[in-house]
Amino acid sequence: MNPRVRGLFIKNLGEFQTELARIVAGFVPAFNIWWQRKELPALVFRSMRRVQDLRARGRELGVSFEEMHFSGNVAGRALLDELCQTENAADLLQAGMIEIHGALIAAIEDDLQRNEGVYDLPSVALLEADRDELKNQMAWAEAALKEIGESDKGLVNQVKQLCADLPRQLREHNVRAAKPIITGRKIGHLPLADAQLPQGFRHLEFGPEAVAADAPYADRARYHAINFLQEVQAADSCASMLFESPDMPWEFFLDMARHMWDESRHAMFGEAKLLELGTSAASAGLSTKAYTMRQTLAPLDRYAALSTQEADAFPGKHQGLKEAVANNDALSAKAWSYDIADETQHLRFGTKWIPVMMEKIGEPRSVEQVKEDACNWRVSVLAEVYKPAAATLR
Repeated sequence: MNPRVRGLFIKNLGEFQTELARIVAGFVPAFNIWWQRKELPALVFRSMRRVQDLRARGRELGVSFEEMHFSGNVAGRALLDELCQTENAADLLQAGMIEIHGALIAAIEDDLQRNEGVYDLPSVALLEADRDELKNQMAWAEAALKEIGESDKGLVNQVKQLCADLPRQLREHNVRAAKPIITGRKIGHLPLADAQLPQGFRHLEFGPEAVAADAPYADRARYHAINFLQEVQAADSCASMLFESPDMPWEFFLDMARHMWDESRHAMFGEAKLLELGTSAASAGLSTKAYTMRQTLAPLDRYAALSTQEADAFPGKHQGLKEAVANNDALSAKAWSYDIADETQHLRFGTKWIPVMMEKIGEPRSVEQVKEDACNWRVSVLAEVYKPAAATLR
């Protein structure tokens, strides 16, 4: 067997799963059950890590993985586009994480049976790990679907029919004809303009009310916990960018998936502290305005707005860490410490990828101008929308 023939399946599988993960991420803001909303970003990132392993193995087999990920050249493109027509979380779970995952598992198991014993053992462990991850995610989706309710049978059946040919496409697809996408993607119902407020959550129209600098530490700790909780909006924005961004080097999508998961974890930092304080995330409440307003920006400017906001927040984060340590608040200190580490990595991501995205889309502005425009937008648009809490965003 020509190793390139063997590697073609691994290549197509990795590229298809990349696009599937991007679509699943695009629907994250549509989930209105809290445990599902906060856990799904981790599943998307885990999918991308499995793809990372497949890509490395494909190169070992002599398959040419280009630096760029061209979304239009992926096997099963019609199936993926049909999935974008789903209208809600239930459809996404049934069609995207049960039917399609089932088809991928069947394709992997078929490929494993074709394995010629000792010759390609390095691929076996990676494919088995991918298969097992898909099975775990199917089980997660089935449990989630029991809480959400019925999906659209017509749409699911259409996806199921398209799944029938997926194993063959993954074995044989070798098309390299599509032009790179250089604008924000819009397919079916994606990207989502608004995010859902989780069931049972209080709506914070203007975000958490600021507390005075000389307020008791317990009051300030609660305020910071509620602010951490609001980072679910940053996770939602990363989820949307993961789907919507133009064609980029594959590593960008891995980093964006990590960024999304980190922001979801940060929201859970706030939830953990609120529980320690005797309250809950639902009673503390969430705002969705930051996500909605960032959705009015093109992916480049949205990414710059997130990146500059994180850069400007570091003085406050370090002060929060010092105060937590001084007040023997171990939980808050841990949250601030990991938040600082994560956000430092996010700044590295932005520094690396913003210039690359500018090059890929032919952006005429300089990097400095893009960042300045993002800062101006945050002050003149985002902060104004959040009044009377606007002063805390400046």
